[in-house]
Amino acid sequence: MFARKKAANKIPNLDDPSLARVRLTPQLLDYDHFAKRAHSQYLPYVMSFNPSNYSSTAINTDSLGFRIAHNKDGDPVSVGTLNSVASGEAVSLLVGASPSLGYGSTSDATSVVSRLAASDPENSTWLNFAGHCYNSVQELMLFILHQHRVKNIRRIVVMGGFNTLVMARLPEFSRGGLPPFYFCGEYFEKFDEIAVANGGNPPIARLPSWPSETISIPPISETLAQATLEIMNTITTWKALADSLGAQLDFLQQPLATWVRDPCAEEKTLFDELNQISRLGTWDKLYGDISGEDVGERFGSMLGEGCNQQGVRFDSLVPALRNRPPTDWLFVDRAHFTDHGNDVVANAILSSIHN
Repeated sequence: MFARKKAANKIPNLDDPSLARVRLTPQLLDYDHFAKRAHSQYLPYVMSFNPSNYSSTAINTDSLGFRIAHNKDGDPVSVGTLNSVASGEAVSLLVGASPSLGYGSTSDATSVVSRLAASDPENSTWLNFAGHCYNSVQELMLFILHQHRVKNIRRIVVMGGFNTLVMARLPEFSRGGLPPFYFCGEYFEKFDEIAVANGGNPPIARLPSWPSETISIPPISETLAQATLEIMNTITTWKALADSLGAQLDFLQQPLATWVRDPCAEEKTLFDELNQISRLGTWDKLYGDISGEDVGERFGSMLGEGCNQQGVRFDSLVPALRNRPPTDWLFVDRAHFTDHGNDVVANAILSSIHN
């Protein structure tokens, strides 16, 4: 009887055909495979990056790991294939984590970056400069490491915030004075093992395995302040780099589904199912403290104030999605967009940067 009960409560695999995510968003199966840790590149300074030369129906990358985008003529282009950009042509960059990467789109052509290129009144070629599971420091480091590949930059648009906010909730001993990053627990544990194997002392406190937290989550005011500080520290460097390159810099707060509005019918089906099948716990258990609309508003206000103090253009993309009809299906999960959502986000970005 115990065995039968256990089997009845078994969590289905993400590719189970009975799942709504498979029926409604089959492209996510490509992203599940893409995001496997076994396929990540482990690189100096940025820790990890998108797999290189990845090929699938939904997402493809070049030899460096940058996602392929489509230019205004529908031709593929990426950081690693800039020979397809006319000599001397100015390009624009979308920087960020998985929402900027276009995680969830049905193809490279329907990612946010490609939709920017399709509708940009400047007829810019846009490049995807985003990494899966990146925080604000990794986004900046990725640019520093590869900026020499892009000779003429017109605009740098950073769309982010949430991953750094999530990481700001980790305990202080995971920081060492620097912002933590996704999977940093494993990184520190391996270094501890090396130190002990070479005669060092075992650490006094072991890091909790992400995302489990062995201590209480800090007050939301502390989390917001820490995340804002870490992002603003990177903005200082972004501005210096952009000014030196003669590029326009914009920082845009990414829209999170729970910051935008109540989910439409398709979104509710997908979100409820994710709560049931997640092996890490429900969304509210993991991120409930930073998911409310009020938190999104406070975060946006703090980011805007910080950018204003540094003379950097800021906008929140949350209102643009909030103003859409309530039946619009914008999200495949709480952080990533449908193809239609990518169109809405791209149009909101263009409206903001050309205002």
